[in-house]
Amino acid sequence: MFLNIFLTLFKYKLYLHYTMDWELYAWLKRGNRRKEIIKIIANSSTPLTVNEVKTKVKIAMAQASFTVKELLDKKLIECLNPNDKIGRLYKITKEGGGVLNGLSAQD
Repeated sequence: MFLNIFLTLFKYKLYLHYTMDWELYAWLKRGNRRKEIIKIIANSSTPLTVNEVKTKVKIAMAQASFTVKELLDKKLIECLNPNDKIGRLYKITKEGGGVLNGLSAQD
């Protein structure tokens, strides 16, 4: 039993080591606000708007918008309704989840 758990964790760490975009990982790790916002989006059961992110993190709308745009540009999150001007919804991408899991494994 213990050996199976150990091997699973070892394979996961090996997978992270060879598939991780380490520059992206370092960029995300450096930004406390970026980490906080991506965790909030990832842990939400539904997609979030920037206004909801702003409220949860307790920051100004401009800061929330800027950070969401950064995460969007890096393809860590995606917009589900990009043609809407108001109430755009964001969720984490597969790549964003992978980088976030790497951060969580290091904490």
